[in-house]
Amino acid sequence: MSLMYENPFFYNIFVKILHGRSLRKRYKLIAREIGENKRVFEPGCGTCLVYPYLQTSCEYEGWDLNEKFLEFCIRSGIKVSKKDVFDFQNYPDNDVILICDLLHHLIPRHERFVLEALKRTKKLIVSEPARSFKPHKILKPIILPLYRTLLDYDGINPPHQTIEWDYNEEKLRNFFQKLGCTKTIKVGWDIIAVFERQE
Repeated sequence: MSLMYENPFFYNIFVKILHGRSLRKRYKLIAREIGENKRVFEPGCGTCLVYPYLQTSCEYEGWDLNEKFLEFCIRSGIKVSKKDVFDFQNYPDNDVILICDLLHHLIPRHERFVLEALKRTKKLIVSEPARSFKPHKILKPIILPLYRTLLDYDGINPPHQTIEWDYNEEKLRNFFQKLGCTKTIKVGWDIIAVFERQE
């Protein structure tokens, strides 16, 4: 696990520096899309960065496997559990599932993950970076150690898979549209996709 995943404080600072002003804009937009009086479930919740932006009338539950992140969230009074995001049968009842900065960790299972999540909610909101992490093959031996020690290695999913994320804006929009999203919104370098299941 890299340094940023060892410490929730470092993780939050790193994410805020990485995204800059667009981070707040992203979470405000997501919170607006969720609305009021909703049961929100976030698999792969990390440090629950979206939580402060949600309407106080919403109920929130997050799952993650990083124990340090979970302890941080529990100390903040947030309902979280140590559970695997692929445990689809035990997803809690919800109105909205939020998947934020998770898919690029799940390659090559990211498409299946979205489709399974869609079966278990009325509304799915996904936010992912519209940029390639894929280094030239010559640079892989240099990039992988950096990922493992300093960057985006969560200690759960193999880093050599994460750096296979290769979605520019057009490709990511097309990926979401292929899966049936109703709209996409660009915020900073992220694409937010909204899926609404018709009853």
